[in-house]
Amino acid sequence: MSAAQMSPEFPSVSLRDVEALSDFYAEPDWMRASRRAAWALAQEMALPHQKEEAWRRTPLHRFPLDSLRATPAERAYPSPDDLPPCWHHNMAPEALVSGTLVHCNDANPYRTMRPEDARNGVTFDSLPHALHTHGDLIRRYWMQGRTTRPDFNKLTALHAALWRGGTFVHVPAGTRVSRPLQSLVAYDADSGSGLHHTLIIAEKGSRVSLIQDRVSQDRQPELNLEMVEIYAEEGAFVRYASFQHWGGPRYSLSVQEANLARDVNFVWINGALGGRMSKDFLTTSLNAPGARAQMHGYAFAVGDQHIDQSTYQHHRAPDTYSNLLYRNVLRDQARTVFYGMVRAEQEAARMEGYQANNNLLLDDAHAHSIPGLEIRCNDVRCSHGSTTSRIDPQQLFYLQARGLPARDAEGLIVQGFLRSAVERVPLAYMRDRLEEEIIQRFWTSYV
Repeated sequence: MSAAQMSPEFPSVSLRDVEALSDFYAEPDWMRASRRAAWALAQEMALPHQKEEAWRRTPLHRFPLDSLRATPAERAYPSPDDLPPCWHHNMAPEALVSGTLVHCNDANPYRTMRPEDARNGVTFDSLPHALHTHGDLIRRYWMQGRTTRPDFNKLTALHAALWRGGTFVHVPAGTRVSRPLQSLVAYDADSGSGLHHTLIIAEKGSRVSLIQDRVSQDRQPELNLEMVEIYAEEGAFVRYASFQHWGGPRYSLSVQEANLARDVNFVWINGALGGRMSKDFLTTSLNAPGARAQMHGYAFAVGDQHIDQSTYQHHRAPDTYSNLLYRNVLRDQARTVFYGMVRAEQEAARMEGYQANNNLLLDDAHAHSIPGLEIRCNDVRCSHGSTTSRIDPQQLFYLQARGLPARDAEGLIVQGFLRSAVERVPLAYMRDRLEEEIIQRFWTSYV
């Protein structure tokens, strides 16, 4: 196979696209070399096989792989009034946030930043632009995680070669970002593939919260290959709220990983509502003593949606703590898969790891829940479990006995079931919008 060709699964991309992206962004030599190396790796690797545990319940052959496109896009948006209509979805007023970063079809974003945070050295910018202002810093962290590396699988290698657009956050040591940052990633009806890359670097003793939302208006099946990297250095506090509201025809693979140093406090909120089929790899690596992670997620799947969540809590040092709770609501013929693993290495003595997945079935939907533990050391505290059930008749009777119609009572129970994740979103405005969205989704799917 020549260097310019790709495997039959991806006929619409070639090495020319890789070179075109590097030229378009005028990238430094090291990034050009990184793209070329990832492209060569992608040609050598096979697609994940259905027999692999991570892919047993999500048929990769149904993804529209032949639709992958990586043409660079260029457009600026001087004001929010110029944004496409889809952008006003869950967009918090700028007075409530420290900065707003907007991407549409991976084009150059509309961006705002509070002057006081900018004076403190906080960087909140598009990744292609940040390559010219923080290139050495980005190179030090670029795709260094367990799952966020080119050789994790063929699809991550393709992302490493063809990524376009991106969100970059850098908080200097000891700096606290006063309000949450919000990054908005949208694709309109003519957008094509999504290849967004997010990189968050929180230095020693810093504090930052990022809310990242995704939305699309697809007319036909589209492919999304996304990656998120989070690096929190000693004593940092990081909150990352990640949501997706993909359009109905979009198929998505999202690989996200947080690497935590000594005494880091990390809070991760993950919400999935859209798309036809999605596969998420969500990894937290606790790499030094005192690292603590709280992971909360939810999904509301309707119709024939398929949402697959693979979570990994990796304890690689003693005296670390992680706690994960994922809750899913399913209606119609929807299907969810939760595959979770808590792994404690030999050096992770006195670690604590907890994991729970709860599923609420409203119709003839199917929830597959496979929590697991892999413990390689002594002196640990771990537990894992899952539940799958329908609405408790006693709860429903209790609410109806107090005057609520049956449908209103069901909606209230669903809203309360998912609140444990929503209430951790670091902005009251966003929490209210998400609550409204959940109940609206309940009523829309009910009729």
